[in-house]
Amino acid sequence: MQETKSSSGMTAQTLRKIANRETNEVDRFVGERIRLYRAMLGMSQQKLAENLGVTFQQLQKYERGENRIGAGRLLMVATALGIPISFLLDEEGFSQRHETGQAADGESPETTRDAYSIGRAFSQITDPEIRRSITTLVQSLARPSAGNEA
Repeated sequence: MQETKSSSGMTAQTLRKIANRETNEVDRFVGERIRLYRAMLGMSQQKLAENLGVTFQQLQKYERGENRIGAGRLLMVATALGIPISFLLDEEGFSQRHETGQAADGESPETTRDAYSIGRAFSQITDPEIRRSITTLVQSLARPSAGNEA
């Protein structure tokens, strides 16, 4: 018998696991998203922790999914990172990872590390004209017609 899925694509068993007090795959997913955006901004764990009023060790536990993060604190994280809270709760990305074990876009850990590196370097460019030019260049290189077909 196949278990029915919620509108988010998760089974009732998965939803029960999420509801208990122990950390789970959702906590790890959210922690990864926090680490991703913090790293892309070039912000240290210490700096973000100070902005949140927690120790950097507590932030590490959030990022590793070892401690659950409440809704209020999650909003504080999003505000400190200057991003919408929805960026940290990408349900589509979580559902895809839960079902396939891969990110929604199929990225490998190596690709993600490259994206961190590029994001950090890009965030240090202050000239808006150069940023626009780089964005245009990357977008043109990413098009399948540019020879990047799978």
